[in-house]
Amino acid sequence: MSTSAAQDQRRGRGGRRIALLVVAAVAVAAIAAVVVWAFPVFKVSAIEVTGNERVTEETVWELTGVPEGENLLRVDTVAAASGVVSDPWVSAATVTRQLPSTLKVELEERTVVAYREGDDGPVLIDSEGAPFIVESPPEGAVLVTGDAADEEPVLAGAVDIAAAIPAEVREQVATLEAESPRSYTFVLHDGRRVYWGASTDNANKALAMETVLHRDGSEWDISNPELVTVR
Repeated sequence: MSTSAAQDQRRGRGGRRIALLVVAAVAVAAIAAVVVWAFPVFKVSAIEVTGNERVTEETVWELTGVPEGENLLRVDTVAAASGVVSDPWVSAATVTRQLPSTLKVELEERTVVAYREGDDGPVLIDSEGAPFIVESPPEGAVLVTGDAADEEPVLAGAVDIAAAIPAEVREQVATLEAESPRSYTFVLHDGRRVYWGASTDNANKALAMETVLHRDGSEWDISNPELVTVR
């Protein structure tokens, strides 16, 4: 046998050996993947929740529908997130897996800026204008009054106004009277009144309201924030 033929034969054997090793490695990896998927090698034993203030960690875990000891790799994260969002206080949620044993939940809770008195009690309204639960209002939530507030555009305007003013100012407010889409008036706990006008230019009106609260006077008109007047 010539030298070149022997070299070709050795190269052929080496190539087949490498191919066999690759096939064996792929087979082992496939078997390992099946074992890990089919059997709870990575078991859920902990949950990490971020973004929650009102909803407890225990409640979040229960809402995911994932029992302790479940195979982490087989958790349906989309279904788990949907379960978390079913809580009225949760506006959005994302669920991910963290090996070897942790379920991570990132959620966003609703911010209450206003409420209406309903037949069954106070109806809380979030910063997007959505009524979402009957519950005692948190400190700083503004009570929206007036028959016109039952109209969706009027209520939406009231929520935009309430969301525009800082939390420390909202705490001084007793009610926000919604008389029409062009007429809103704040009534403070001390009896002072601030006429807002329409739900427009709310950022500048919020600044004007902060200013007038430090001045003498019982009734203010900030419907034109560049020309604030005492009524």
